[in-house]
Amino acid sequence: GGGAYGAAKAGGAFDLVRFVQQPQVVARIVSAVFALIVFACLVGDGYMSRPEDPQLYCIFNHNEDACRYGIGIGVLAFLACIFFFMVDVYFPQISNATDRKYLVLADLGFSG
Repeated sequence: GGGAYGAAKAGGAFDLVRFVQQPQVVARIVSAVFALIVFACLVGDGYMSRPEDPQLYCIFNHNEDACRYGIGIGVLAFLACIFFFMVDVYFPQISNATDRKYLVLADLGFSG
């Protein structure tokens, strides 16, 4: 049934199988995995050195800001996915429609 902002009325029992089958939960899990891959690739293989110079350089045109930007976006995306995943877990327990509205708008704003 319909409820406030796309969720059932507050206070229902938590069903793990039904929760994991929701499209937004699957999308958040996939997004978190991709964010982790971006972060791990840049940290692990984003820097290289020349044989004659032991100093590490960013593989993106030797621009340190480009590597820092990619790492920062990867970390931010991963943390946001985890945060909104936790919001999805606790969303049915939130009884205040105003709080639900702000969480949905925060998710929409961050995604935009």
